[in-house]
Amino acid sequence: MFHNNAAIRQFLKIALGVAVLTGLEIAVYALLGRFSVDVLLGALFGMVVSCANFLALTVTVSRAADRAEDGGDPMKARAAVQGSSVLRLLLLAGVYILVLRFSTLDPLASVLPLVFVQISISLFEFFRKDGEKNGSKRS
Repeated sequence: MFHNNAAIRQFLKIALGVAVLTGLEIAVYALLGRFSVDVLLGALFGMVVSCANFLALTVTVSRAADRAEDGGDPMKARAAVQGSSVLRLLLLAGVYILVLRFSTLDPLASVLPLVFVQISISLFEFFRKDGEKNGSKRS
């Protein structure tokens, strides 16, 4: 079981940001008169996939950092993170190709939440209070 509380808090903040931005995405579709069940399901699918991808990234990086900090080889930790990144990218591509090929989900509404992760990270960092680093306060 994964027990890094700082990483979990960071993930929860980003997941909240993605959820809010996905809600705004759905509202924009509605304001433009383009809202449909396909848009709703696509946006929700994209939100879940992007949050799962970010969670996998968070866990991988945290575990690699913990191993390197505990006397492990930093190059092995780096290789693990890089390998995970390639695997996650291939998995994401495969999932999106299958789902968008065989379903009626709106493609744009499905893909936009992947961008929302980076936007959420940028917004949280921009509004981060002085003295905070990675979700925890400095002493």
